[in-house]
Amino acid sequence: MEVEIISTTENKLFERKEINAALHFENATPTRKEMREAISTKLGLNPELTVLSSVVNEFGNKRVRVIAHAYKDIKKLMEIEPLYIRKRDGVGVPPEAEKPKKEAAAPAEKKESKK
Repeated sequence: MEVEIISTTENKLFERKEINAALHFENATPTRKEMREAISTKLGLNPELTVLSSVVNEFGNKRVRVIAHAYKDIKKLMEIEPLYIRKRDGVGVPPEAEKPKKEAAAPAEKKESKK
């Protein structure tokens, strides 16, 4: 996968870097995790503090346009990015295993059949 950085902007208000990139790939469209890691390694950033805000696959081309936000600390990421984006990227969200599971419902009583 080849990463082409189109532009990077330092947003001082949100304390993040806004990255506009294009990814060229050969086989199937890469996963969000693979895209996030490729962009982060290209710029020398931490993939755990980077979220993909927008991913648009160009029809007919093996190319994806991505808008990513890279934060300096997890606190700012949790404060600014909406929960659905953090869940989608799997960043800053506790794993499903840690959530309390609902108890199994009690089995229903069997009805007697009339003969």
